Amino acid sequence: MLVLPLNDRHDRKSFDCGDVDLNGWLKKTARQHKEKGISSAFISVAHETSVEILGFYAISLAELVNTNLPAQYGKRLPSKVPVFRIGRLATALGHQGKGIGAFLLFDAIDRAARISGEVGGIGIVVNAKHSAVDFYQRYGFEQMADHPQNLFLPF
Repeated sequence: MLVLPLNDRHDRKSFDCGDVDLNGWLKKTARQHKEKGISSAFISVAHETSVEILGFYAISLAELVNTNLPAQYGKRLPSKVPVFRIGRLATALGHQGKGIGAFLLFDAIDRAARISGEVGGIGIVVNAKHSAVDFYQRYGFEQMADHPQNLFLPF
């Protein structure tokens, strides 16, 4: 399994994760966001020449108000701090339960950590759907002060 940047060769139209909003974003918005510099989408495929999208995530830069961080991370930091945001993460219905979501999450964490070493960034935030909070918490994300579905993972 590989993670690659989304491109025109990948079959966005057939992707279905069971969530109309996530499906629609991948099909209609992902490329526009890349072209406008808003976010980048990365997809999981079986091999280099696969067109079937097994899953995807979107990542972008963000600025976070320090007081929203879990208390132990906000000390000695400026009032606003740079972070990476995972805006979306989904796995196709036929591939759920096979570890693809975790594989994509690990790729996003690794990618953001490498970039933060060059440009800065203290961690990753995600605004999780209620049903996904436990998934992120299993991998070390902690609830932020502003909302129980806003989660933070420090580098």
